[in-house]
Amino acid sequence: MPVTTFANHKGGVGKSNEVEGVAAELAMRGRRVLAVDLDPQGNLSRRMGYQEHELETRPTIAEAVRDHTPKALRASFLPCQWEQDWAENITLVPSRIELEERISEAGVPLSWQRLHKCLAPLAGDFDDVLIDTPPTIGHLLHLALVASDYVVGATTPTYDSVRGIYRLKNFIENEDQRAGLGLRCRMIGVVINMKRAGVANHDQRTEALITRFGDLVWPPHLPLRASVEDASERAEPPQNAGPEVQQIFRDRVDRYMKAVA
Repeated sequence: MPVTTFANHKGGVGKSNEVEGVAAELAMRGRRVLAVDLDPQGNLSRRMGYQEHELETRPTIAEAVRDHTPKALRASFLPCQWEQDWAENITLVPSRIELEERISEAGVPLSWQRLHKCLAPLAGDFDDVLIDTPPTIGHLLHLALVASDYVVGATTPTYDSVRGIYRLKNFIENEDQRAGLGLRCRMIGVVINMKRAGVANHDQRTEALITRFGDLVWPPHLPLRASVEDASERAEPPQNAGPEVQQIFRDRVDRYMKAVA
């Protein structure tokens, strides 16, 4: 049961969109996916069909991390609300703003292992676990990384977003951090989103990423499309934006499957 975190130390780069698209494509292939929303903003939860007010009185990832038991995690499970039949293969662990309360627990000994304690006993229940994260290198990301086998960086071809990927990779590979947190994860990919054709700055940042990361950069790059944003607004998978986007996520999941095999 590979556990993969999608991250960047910069917001607005398409992390939630990437988790949606990868989860959708994996589900189309018949794989059982657990999508974990570890961002207090709850964007992934909303895009998979749940408004914030619908989650106010039910368990979410905040309670699961607090109790750090598989039972607490299972209590938060919700079905993905997309209309397609294959959405039945996706289970959501939703989030709400109360997840912010877990950040204050960063100083508690071994608190960074709490999500791992929830997930590890579920091995075999799902084929893939995908974790959406906030734009931070703080406690919430630590929870995700400790629980993960793999990391995919999501970015836009802009200066600040690319710097966020550099910081993420440096953090993951820092020997002190790996030893202190007990990290075993490794970066397997970098995906570029919202790329505009014919924009010199975007081309330059894309080339810089390829120069720095080589084959870790997964083509094709997702172009800037209003239809992708529209799908997000309607709480639909990005594949509903059309055949071009569908093919991009097929190619990205091919890369993912090869990397985690």
